[in-house]
Amino acid sequence: MELGLLKSYLMAVVLGLGLVLMPGAHAQFSGGSERSLAQCVPADALMARGQVSRDPNEPLSIQAEHLSSLPNEPIKADTAVVINRGDQRLETESVVYDPATGLIELPVLLYYTDAFIAIEAQSAHLNMNQSTGVFAAVDYRIAGAQGSGHAKEVRLISERLAELDGFDFTTCDPNDPDWQLMARDVELDLEKSIGVARGARLEFKGIPLFYLPWFSFPLNDERKSGFLYPRFGVSSSDGLDLSIPYYWNLAPNYDATLTPRWIQDRGAMLGVEFRFLTERQRGQANVDFLPDDDQVKDSRYYAQADYSRRLADRWSASARLRRVSDAQYFLDLGGGLDATAIQYMRSSASVRGRGERWSLSVGGDFFQVLDDRIAPQNEPYRRLPRVLFSLDQPIGQSARFSMDNEWVYFDRDEGITGARMDIYPNLVLTQRSASGFLRAQAGVRSTSYKLDNAPVESPSRTTPIMSLDGGLFFDRPLAKGRIQTLEPRLYYLYVPRKDQTDLPVFDTAGLTFGFAQLFHNNRFSGADRQGDANQVTVAVSSRVLEGDTGQSVIDFNLGQIIYFQDRMVQLPGRSIQQSHQSEWVAEANWSVARSTALRAGLQWDPSDDALAVGYASIQHRSDAGWQGALMYRYRRDVLDQIDARIRYPLTERLNLIGRSVYSFSDNDALELLAGIEYESCCWAVRLTAREYIRDREVTKQTAVFLELHLKGLGSLGRQPYPLF
Repeated sequence: MELGLLKSYLMAVVLGLGLVLMPGAHAQFSGGSERSLAQCVPADALMARGQVSRDPNEPLSIQAEHLSSLPNEPIKADTAVVINRGDQRLETESVVYDPATGLIELPVLLYYTDAFIAIEAQSAHLNMNQSTGVFAAVDYRIAGAQGSGHAKEVRLISERLAELDGFDFTTCDPNDPDWQLMARDVELDLEKSIGVARGARLEFKGIPLFYLPWFSFPLNDERKSGFLYPRFGVSSSDGLDLSIPYYWNLAPNYDATLTPRWIQDRGAMLGVEFRFLTERQRGQANVDFLPDDDQVKDSRYYAQADYSRRLADRWSASARLRRVSDAQYFLDLGGGLDATAIQYMRSSASVRGRGERWSLSVGGDFFQVLDDRIAPQNEPYRRLPRVLFSLDQPIGQSARFSMDNEWVYFDRDEGITGARMDIYPNLVLTQRSASGFLRAQAGVRSTSYKLDNAPVESPSRTTPIMSLDGGLFFDRPLAKGRIQTLEPRLYYLYVPRKDQTDLPVFDTAGLTFGFAQLFHNNRFSGADRQGDANQVTVAVSSRVLEGDTGQSVIDFNLGQIIYFQDRMVQLPGRSIQQSHQSEWVAEANWSVARSTALRAGLQWDPSDDALAVGYASIQHRSDAGWQGALMYRYRRDVLDQIDARIRYPLTERLNLIGRSVYSFSDNDALELLAGIEYESCCWAVRLTAREYIRDREVTKQTAVFLELHLKGLGSLGRQPYPLF
């Protein structure tokens, strides 16, 4: 558990009561004050909290209907006594102060408020000379939060030491709390900034959730070693899954978290996370180790490390390393449908520098293949080393010269290996006005290789790339102060044909076609292929904007590429593209209202007169509290799915949640989730059951998740993932 959360609650009781009475005490709090201690109330009825700078020498003001101050006699104030100092206020019916002994007696009910806390105590007596005192039957409430509690007795042993007996805290109604954090006695050492609680327990609905005979916690912003909240779940393949993290505060600038984990059908597992931070560097390492998986009869692990260092002004270094014991690790121990999509794990390291007009990166990366269906000759290459250099230099007001350069060595156990140099200098001329823009760009891309195990040892390619991009801006006023725009755009691209069949394919693939691709100068990623082009993109966009804020209400994009020649340059095994026009691409977004948004898009293939890609979604959040989302995704011969999510309130506090992902092409549900949530003003519980595809063999798994959230304290259990 995060025991440091107790710091604010316990410190407020001691400092709030002693601050107005102890000489020289001071703090920084804020807000207002309020006598009522009722909880689970609307936010506007809570005490406010802000920032207050308090002067410890600020004088006290005392008001009372009866005040007696005789020589050599105690000072007495009776009836409607009010003591103020800054934001601090003490109200009672009787105060007796003896200057000779320094004793202050408050024999009857008293109320104390400041910018941080409101306190009610049955009585109190303090010794100003010795900085000691006792408060009896204390009730308190924290400003800016629904936190309140009780202490049977608060004893100020000195200015730096306090003791509390019979302490409790809750964010529920203190007269009938659903949950309470309690301790038999608490000791606060302000000198060492350490608190110690004995006989602590957490109860929910009268049922003890855990008990700690002793624990300590920090009284300042410093971290403190201790257990965090346990996490648990149940699944059909693994049974009970329980984790109990332990936070280990090693030093102010580095720490560790040890997480023992027990999986019923697999065995005991240990996770270790280590973090450090200095002025010039930071890092984190994680290792999860299962020494003997009862199901696979072997040890399994996952390890990762992240490191970054500032070497000098504008220079830095970083590394990101990942390794896993086997290809099935994430499916078995990572949990979830997303794990089935992990084919590779990438590790990388680099040194980077940046100037006003340039950037340089020297490093490399390599991959661990997790998909056993990928043949060795098709595995991704190791890029060691890899050097990237870019330059961006303005020339006058409307011209810009830039260069994108790369040198990289590709290595693999099988197939062609070698080095590649790619240089692309280009010049851009731009003219802009309120009514439109015109941009002309010309460059030369030169790529050369030095290869091993290849038919041609040193192939190369040099191609000019030229484009002309122009658009106009029209607008007109609409009702309600809105503005509609019309933005036609033409983009012409010319890249002459160059035979590239001798070039290897190291890290190049075809780009996914979409609206942004209509204005790209290459249909391939990577430098192994530069697509030939003689084409023009015709596109139009229109937006409806709020006149006062410029926020988009509706935006719509439509475009298509007209080809003047066949696309001869292709990846190996791909045929020449001979169509005269691309698919039509359309996108639309509509904010129907503050609570409803629509998105839709499609790619229409005119050659087949058929839909190639389509998606549509609607999301709604009503004022009544229910949320819903419906999305349809389609890609010809690949994907045909609908995804529906809902959170529906049955009552003010009870919600039903659900999700269904259904594949029309497979005639099967890929994921089903159903659950129930109950939420009161101070706690919430969620019970969720989930059935999902866990691997490519369409093996289904069922899991149950339970989460108990105690507001103001934390959560117990495990939540699968957020729906919205």
